[in-house]
Parts: sequence; C-alpha cells; structure tokens
Amino acid sequence: GLDFQSARNLLLSTNISNIETPNFKAHDISFEEQLRNIIKSGDELRMKSTNSKHFGPSNDALSSLEPSPFELKDPSKSNGNNVNMDKEMGKLAENQIMYTAFIQLMMKRGSTVRSAITELPQQ
Repeated sequence: GLDFQSARNLLLSTNISNIETPNFKAHDISFEEQLRNIIKSGDELRMKSTNSKHFGPSNDALSSLEPSPFELKDPSKSNGNNVNMDKEMGKLAENQIMYTAFIQLMMKRGSTVRSAITELPQQ
C-alpha cells in the first residue's frame, strides 16, 4: 500500500508540474483496481511461508503487485495537454490521506505486536 501511495504521489506531482507542457498526458495508478483484479482472478491473498514455524516475506499475489501507470482519457486543451489542476490537486489530497491512514495502521499494528511481546502473564 505505501509503495503505491508513494508512487502515486510522484506521478500526480509530475502531472501537476507539467500542466503547461504541450501534448503532455496525465497518468495515474490505482492500487484498488489492481487489488480488485487479484481478487477476481482467485489468486491467494493470504500470507505464505516456507516453513509452518516461520513468518516473513511472502510470495503471495499481493507481494507481486507493482504500480502500473495508465494514461487518463480526460479531454485535452488546445495545446494537447489534458492535466486538470483541480482534479490533480484533489487526487493528491486524497492520496495523502490514504498514505497517512496506511502509516497509522502500520503504527497501530506495531504497537499491538509490541504490547503482546511485553505483556506480562496474568497471575
């Protein structure tokens, strides 16, 4: 999730910085769309390990997700550029919210694990 949000932030920033570039076409990526495609394909979404006692990097379908930019089909201006500043700024704000949510989720997960490790057994 974080990799996608970072890649999307860079892509949206590139779109915005090229608002006056003739014939520039805006691009975007969709984590949700790629996740939806994996779910439809029936690929495994659960974590896999090499040994039943191990936890670690997995080779499941989620780990193979890569940001895949696509060109937006928005109408072009007279110079051939199709960047819409309002849309791009809105998407950038949405992306920042999603990135922050992913970070908060990871921090919460880390504190839960830390709590489980340091919790003293009840007597």
